[in-house]
Amino acid sequence: MNNRNLEKSFLYLLLLSSVIFMMPLITNIPRAFAYSDVPDSLDRGDIAEIFDFGSGIFSFLLFGLSLIAYRNMRMRKILFVSIAFGLFGLRTVVSRFDLFMPEIESSFLEMTLAIMSFVALSLFFIAIVRKENVVINANNYRREPS
Repeated sequence: MNNRNLEKSFLYLLLLSSVIFMMPLITNIPRAFAYSDVPDSLDRGDIAEIFDFGSGIFSFLLFGLSLIAYRNMRMRKILFVSIAFGLFGLRTVVSRFDLFMPEIESSFLEMTLAIMSFVALSLFFIAIVRKENVVINANNYRREPS
């Protein structure tokens, strides 16, 4: 898959996921305004949960796409980015553990989520500042990490 097709498929994926995640938001707002006992219709938490769930799915999609890109190009930068996207997706799953296992302490769960966010952001930082030298020979080329 060449670079232009990859960019085109990424834009289609971004547009499709945006439409999919906005559909429940658009369809839920009229029902939210129908409740008279809730003073703020956005205070119910449904919209925030939809965006949280959508960001988790989107990060898993980006995780898969970046793994495919790493397999094709073998750049460590892309591997770091892929792991970071995977951590953000996993963070969404871990944040819902209290629903399935109420015996988990809230402080432990919050500490785990904070550590996962910090590690993912650190991986993004490493991927940005990491410099890879490209050595081009007449027959082939290879990347050398610095």
